[in-house]
Amino acid sequence: MNVLLNRFLIVRLTLGVIVLASLSSCSGGDAEKWFAADPKLQENQPVIATSPETDRPTQSTTKLPDDFPQQIPLYPQAKILNVKSEDTLGKVQILWASAAPSNEIEQFYQEQFQSDNWEIVQKFTAANNSDEKTAIARQGELQVKVAVASPTSESSSEESEEEGATTFALEYQQGTNVAAAETENPEPEAENTTTESEFTDLEQIPEITQKYIQDLANLGVFDLDENFEPNKTISRREYVEWLVKANNLFYQNNPGKQVRLSSTVNQPAFADVPTSDSGFAEIQGLAEAGIIPSRLTGDGVAVQFRPNAPLTREALIAWKVPLDSRSGLPTASIEAIEKTWGFQDAAKIDPKVQRSLLADFQNGEQANVRRVFGYTTLFQPQKPVTRAEAATALWYFGYQGEGISAADVSTN
Repeated sequence: MNVLLNRFLIVRLTLGVIVLASLSSCSGGDAEKWFAADPKLQENQPVIATSPETDRPTQSTTKLPDDFPQQIPLYPQAKILNVKSEDTLGKVQILWASAAPSNEIEQFYQEQFQSDNWEIVQKFTAANNSDEKTAIARQGELQVKVAVASPTSESSSEESEEEGATTFALEYQQGTNVAAAETENPEPEAENTTTESEFTDLEQIPEITQKYIQDLANLGVFDLDENFEPNKTISRREYVEWLVKANNLFYQNNPGKQVRLSSTVNQPAFADVPTSDSGFAEIQGLAEAGIIPSRLTGDGVAVQFRPNAPLTREALIAWKVPLDSRSGLPTASIEAIEKTWGFQDAAKIDPKVQRSLLADFQNGEQANVRRVFGYTTLFQPQKPVTRAEAATALWYFGYQGEGISAADVSTN
């Protein structure tokens, strides 16, 4: 038994010596490999849980917010650049880039707002001599502002990395936040900003008229560049567009005095002003307000508006005075017009316009006839109106001492 045990121990000892000799003959690097940790195990490190603060998304993301209102139209094929939110008022702004030209994007949103029951607070308007145009629309407690820039500037192209792309911002607020924002900043940003337009062709008209035009231009009433063309006849469509825009800018803090732009879902009041007409929202809006006679006021003769026809003195007074007086017009007659204004051609004036003329006379020194035409004994009701005369009429809104001028609005 002892003999067998001794032989077993000798064999074990011999094997151990052989193994040690083999290891000692290997290089130090090879030996280390034998006992080194499996590299595959190093790939499976423990996962360290992050706190909610670490995983919370920042205010700039590249996807729509989870609570994005579905009724807001989205321009097709546009790329989101970033999303920013303002926690205090719940305002969210999304910046987009598109290969489409700016006018197509503007037309898309204008048509979408008009056809989908939105109240258009402001049509696309440029301010501060900027290439950017802004529109504002509301639907219930949701307000949306779309600001479209011209093809990318140097700064925006760096951000979008797309040369020639059009960038536009879509900003929205909803719920009580809209009311809160209006209380804190009652004047919409685009409307509250005055421009510094300088027309180069006003030397041919009186200085006072130049001032009227410049005051209105500073408010953003005119979508014009260098030339105003003061002595050119103005069309009926363009005058209505100026009239509604000026009125709404003057009373931007008084919704009860604003003219509501019409939606394209409404049946056109005039056969020659379809929903596709550039002045439909304003013309239809004045018709629905009862300012312009139409089928809506029971006038079966007024089926055509003739938007491209020259504006006449009669029409200028008939459409402007109701927005001054904000009340029923007085009963008038040829004799009353002759006695008050002293017009020799009173018999040629439309009976409906006679009421507006009599109310205008009662407005004293702020009467439109006095401001636009000066002293005259001839009204010439069918004489075309120039662009300078139309602007002069729009410089002041109000009645019998309760009114506001374009200069007043600019300084407020």
